[in-house]
Amino acid sequence: MKLSWKHIVAGLSFMAVLFSCERKEIVPQPQKKELTAIAVQPANISLQEGESSQLKAVLTPPDAEDVTLEWSSAHSLTATVTENGLVTAQKAGQTRIYLNANGLSAYCIVTVTAKSEEPGPEPEPEPEPEPGEYRVWEDTGANLPDYPTYNQVSSSADFPRIDITTDDKRSITSKDTYKDGTVSFKDPKGMYSDIAEYGPLKMKIRGRGNTTWGAEGGIKNPYRMKLYEHPENKVFGLKRDKDWILLSDVQDPTTLRNAVALRISRMVSMPWTPKYRAAEVYINGSYAGCYLLVEAKETDPENKVPVTVSESGEVDSGYYLEIDNKWDNDEYFYTETFLKKIKYKDPENPTTEQRKFIEGYINEVEKLLQNKQFDKETGYWSMMEVETFINQYIVQELTMNVDGNMRLSTYFAKDKDTRLFMPMVWDFDLSLGNCTYLGKDFDLPYIDGSRDGPKGWFVKIRGGYPDDLEYYYGKRKTYYQYMFEDPQFVQALKDRWNVVKPRLDKIPAFIDKMAGYNKPAYDHNASAGFNPRGTRWYNNPPDAFENWSDAVDWLKDWYSTRLEWLDQNINAL
Repeated sequence: MKLSWKHIVAGLSFMAVLFSCERKEIVPQPQKKELTAIAVQPANISLQEGESSQLKAVLTPPDAEDVTLEWSSAHSLTATVTENGLVTAQKAGQTRIYLNANGLSAYCIVTVTAKSEEPGPEPEPEPEPEPGEYRVWEDTGANLPDYPTYNQVSSSADFPRIDITTDDKRSITSKDTYKDGTVSFKDPKGMYSDIAEYGPLKMKIRGRGNTTWGAEGGIKNPYRMKLYEHPENKVFGLKRDKDWILLSDVQDPTTLRNAVALRISRMVSMPWTPKYRAAEVYINGSYAGCYLLVEAKETDPENKVPVTVSESGEVDSGYYLEIDNKWDNDEYFYTETFLKKIKYKDPENPTTEQRKFIEGYINEVEKLLQNKQFDKETGYWSMMEVETFINQYIVQELTMNVDGNMRLSTYFAKDKDTRLFMPMVWDFDLSLGNCTYLGKDFDLPYIDGSRDGPKGWFVKIRGGYPDDLEYYYGKRKTYYQYMFEDPQFVQALKDRWNVVKPRLDKIPAFIDKMAGYNKPAYDHNASAGFNPRGTRWYNNPPDAFENWSDAVDWLKDWYSTRLEWLDQNINAL
């Protein structure tokens, strides 16, 4: 068949289009350059009070696209930072300036020294806070890494160790009377710090705790230890502190629950969370088990409970208080509305005027709650730092802590520039499913055949009972039960929950990491007989643990189920 010129032109046109389409399909598309790493330069700076320094964000790759930089200070009383990374020293101390970008985090350590003393006029006194000017609570949990970084050791012989020797070489048997002695901190392989051995240091030590003292036959009791002088070096990389607590965790089959709860506390940004280290303890040369060395609960506006207590009896000053129905020698009072027994932690012996001030303040808060005064300008919001109550609620409800319903081990604080706030959380060995009498004692409803969790409300629906036991099951409403009737509180809780929920998703990974770090010591602790619940489930035969690892897996499953249940039900409020 003979082709005409029209057929030839049409064929060539078709082939041109075809080749054009093929070329278009294989043209590579430009790839978006994603951020893979960040750093802060310099990584360490030293400033005098009032001085400033510009930090630089270093990105990898340098031309990464869609990058949002966020600067923040871990402690703005020490140093502040602008949105462009300009650091200004405020007060002597040390803090970290964090840089966050696209889910990545880096920091610079800032050391602030006091300004050199120079002759001159007396400084002007600091102005009193204006009415309505209150402290800003920072979201410190936003910059928290997934888990701490330690140098792993492979045997209990290399694990950090605390050697305690009493002067009389006898055991510690009293919670009321201190024994004198010495203590040495040993870290032979540098798990926590580069100081292989530090001490002996003069100290005194006594027993402590309520249900933990004498638990499981007294095989592993908790202690409080006070050094006579501030140590020259940091203890296991923590602080140059004199006051320490040794938690035994003898009632916890995982020995991890206190560490997990304190991690959650940091994630939700409680005003202060005690730091800790796992360590093997030897008393008068004999192995006593693996303990958690924890910072003592004291006032210190820079490093601990953030209030400044007046030494001269000033009324409008700092107060640190604890709800606790145990009987001891502490000064205390009962609130008028909810019958809470509240102990004075600091000042320990308040003046008559101080008592009148703080007791009247708390009684007014309780009256506003009971009378459902929800207006933010005139109701309970005007006298409470509600954000801290929300954060505390999340920790206690998530862990389903038996004392978390404002019954025991619940702390209040108030400073000159704050309303009433929740400074910290404490005592979680009987939490996270490790309290098999909780549902019975508080008459909680059954969900999926259980009332001890991991599903169901606890703190939301049950208030702590007063001493007279008239309302033993916690059915008398207290703080949270009234706050949940306030739509503004509920919305604020939902908003905060959805901020911290992605952080709380990381707790199972944290548990795995801490279990890995501490396994040599935990195995030694169990083999020596100091973890009796690691091979049985107290008062709950259906879940019998064959070993410590089974107990850890059970804890992770319980936590994950509870987290998802709360996520659904808080958002459904």
